[in-house]
Amino acid sequence: MKALLTTLSLLLLSLSVQAQTTAPTQAQADPNMPQDIVTQDGLWDGRLRGGNYIVRCNSIIALSKHEYISDGVARVVEVNLTLNSAQVVRFYFLEPYKPDSGSSTLNAGTQALEKAKGLYEQAAGRVSQDLVTPKVVKNYPVSTHAHTVEFSIKEEKILNSLFGSLERSFRTGQGRVWKEPTPK
Repeated sequence: MKALLTTLSLLLLSLSVQAQTTAPTQAQADPNMPQDIVTQDGLWDGRLRGGNYIVRCNSIIALSKHEYISDGVARVVEVNLTLNSAQVVRFYFLEPYKPDSGSSTLNAGTQALEKAKGLYEQAAGRVSQDLVTPKVVKNYPVSTHAHTVEFSIKEEKILNSLFGSLERSFRTGQGRVWKEPTPK
């Protein structure tokens, strides 16, 4: 009986180790999702299409994610890192804002919608000539973001993955390498 229990224990242990070393994470299984790899160096290393950002996990003072409407023409989901420095780091996703047609306050008439459409086109031109591949555009010295590092993320689910990776590093102090997937 003791030999049987020992054999079963060893079998379960080997299956557990094999599952931990060979089973891909969801991010690794889907090439369209970001990779999020744990490291031992205490650094969060973001490898994005717009550049790279590395921060020591224990240097992050606060982490936030919020959503807002910008100039009535774009819906923005933004992730901010607060560090003990003058530098601000922002990652954001943006898409055209479509007012709820059932709301009387947002549906002020055709003229207002046409004005919003014109504002959207102006704002889109400032952000990127091609919203399919958004880019951060800064206009110095007019820009108020002189000490801001900004990254534009193409898909909201990718931004959510980035936030999740940052949150895990912030909570645990454990380093990670987060890689944005390359476009098809």
